[in-house]
Amino acid sequence: MQVESKSRSDLAGTVTAVVFILMACLALWDTTSMTDSDSYVFPRAIAAAMIVFCILLIAYNFIKRPADEAAGGTGSASTPRRVGLVAAMLGASLVMPWVGFLLSGFCAFGAIMLFAMYDPWTGRRRIVFPVAGLAIVLGFYTLFSKVLLVPLPVGVWFR
Repeated sequence: MQVESKSRSDLAGTVTAVVFILMACLALWDTTSMTDSDSYVFPRAIAAAMIVFCILLIAYNFIKRPADEAAGGTGSASTPRRVGLVAAMLGASLVMPWVGFLLSGFCAFGAIMLFAMYDPWTGRRRIVFPVAGLAIVLGFYTLFSKVLLVPLPVGVWFR
């Protein structure tokens, strides 16, 4: 019975990947009218990466073994955690104009870390995970704002 529900979720994942491929193709097509390379490089790179990762997911869903399906028993117990992850991401994106990219990024990473943590917290995890989150958010901020020159929200409250 468990394998049956897992197969259905794989079908849902495959269908979702196809939808994301179509959205990425639409984004690629939409950038064809842009003449400035500064405008179309970033959306094209993200759309191309999304297509590649979706194709990899679809290929994985087709070639994985039945033993892989039986091993990954996710059930309805993880539904609140999934909803929490989505709520954390949506909440961070909604408050970003007011508090800025960095603060909303730190808050989102913290909330996502708490929702996604399945294993018990150890002393090492209590130290390493927040430090890794700090490095990841600062790394993305530096990459986008300094390297790719993407204007990120500073936040109305911090101007």
